[in-house]
Amino acid sequence: MSTKLRLVETIRVRQNLIITARERGKIVARREGHNIWLDLGSEWLAALIGYYSLSPDTPERDDRIKYMGLGIGGNRQLALATANSGVLNSDYGGTNNQTDTDPTITTLERPVRVSGGSGAPAAGDAWVVSVQAPPGHPIASQAVFQRVFTQLEVSYYPYLTVPLSEIGLFTSAADPQYYKNNPVAYDTFDTISKTVAVELEVEWTIRVG
Repeated sequence: MSTKLRLVETIRVRQNLIITARERGKIVARREGHNIWLDLGSEWLAALIGYYSLSPDTPERDDRIKYMGLGIGGNRQLALATANSGVLNSDYGGTNNQTDTDPTITTLERPVRVSGGSGAPAAGDAWVVSVQAPPGHPIASQAVFQRVFTQLEVSYYPYLTVPLSEIGLFTSAADPQYYKNNPVAYDTFDTISKTVAVELEVEWTIRVG
């Protein structure tokens, strides 16, 4: 009687996220987490590696990771009184139910502008912004995406104090002027208050395998 050994190989996408807030160069807050790779991210990867047509060569998808976006949603929002009052509530209203353990999430829960105007979404708003290119590759199976949100980004008049608590990573298929883009990765974190005195540095590492 023979025994057959079945080997199952799984490609895993792992992530590490570091968010550092600085005021006049001094670190005032730091968040580290292992956020989730969303179902939308898995679908994107599966389509990215194949061709739709070979004559001519046409990939199924050709978008790459390009953007980050921030929000005040998520269940780790610790400043609900601030998030649910005044201009933040009227312009960035919503619930705080999303978790960083649910891969079915399709958008930031309460996205905020990085730059632009105020009130209802309008042309010229930037809801997601580009990461640095090329990404870092400390080892061959890792890609590190970085973005510094400057003092005058996110927290500008009339949004003088923005209690950030969620973040998403997006491909080039996203539209920066649209407020409900679909991320491939997502995280919620304990609130960081973004003011004009605070610069926010994000380092998002994706590891395959």
